[in-house]
Amino acid sequence: MKKFNSTYHPSITTQIWVALAVTTTSTTTTTP
Repeated sequence: MKKFNSTYHPSITTQIWVALAVTTTSTTTTTP
């Protein structure tokens, strides 16, 4: 369980970063 949690944590962080990057890119592309 602990090992799974350790492996799952970075996955969540990566998902957040990717989502943030996509959202930022979408906003930047839609604004101009």
